[in-house]
Amino acid sequence: MLIRGALHVHSSLSHDGTLSIGELAQWYRAHDYQFVALGEHSQDMDEVKLRALAEQSAQNSSSGFCIVPGIEFACKGGVHILGIGITSLLDVFDPVAVTEAIHQLNGYAVLAHPKRNEWKCPPHLVRVVDAAEIWNVAYDGKLLPSPQSVIGFPRLRQINPRLLAVAGHDFHRRAGFYDVAIELDVSSLSAPSILQGLRLGRYRIRARLFSCTAEADFSWLQSALLRCLGWQIIKLREARDRFLRLSFAKVHHTPYH
Repeated sequence: MLIRGALHVHSSLSHDGTLSIGELAQWYRAHDYQFVALGEHSQDMDEVKLRALAEQSAQNSSSGFCIVPGIEFACKGGVHILGIGITSLLDVFDPVAVTEAIHQLNGYAVLAHPKRNEWKCPPHLVRVVDAAEIWNVAYDGKLLPSPQSVIGFPRLRQINPRLLAVAGHDFHRRAGFYDVAIELDVSSLSAPSILQGLRLGRYRIRARLFSCTAEADFSWLQSALLRCLGWQIIKLREARDRFLRLSFAKVHHTPYH
């Protein structure tokens, strides 16, 4: 069966999350999603929160909706690895060692918001992660992926042809939501089945203005259009931000630089 899901979602167990796991379940169900994969910040977690992550994920899952627990690990070099299906902290900080530990715990390892590192990633890490976020709504913006992903992701796939593409909400609050879904083909609505579907790449990334396979195999025309439209959206966003800062400065009589 085909289900719609959101990856990289933060609850109030993270310092910057605003909704409880129960509230997230209600919010995403209301927006026609059947699963959510959490990614709580590793630096915010302790034994009490780890227990809550596992228990509340199970309590808010049902025959029609599944919460997959997970942790976003802050690693050396400013790299973040999202461990979907993970409910344990790790005693390592090297991103390769973190990824290997995630696999040992039967989790799914995602290179989170690579735009933040300008899509620069050590080859030895690229060879072991399962997927990379070609679209992180919090970092890349709404409507479309960053045009940098059209160049960056294919370069990573040259190093690791098995690398898959995912979209992450990096959700913290309702205002940051954008409807980009992982449409996943699964045998059952359960965490093991969702993880297996992700590993096998049995999904599409789908949003109002964008769609691609798990391999993000864009045609030349699709790549050109995405780069063109993406840069235009970035310019419009920058102009909007300048206008808002200028308006704020005028209202509060502060100098604008």
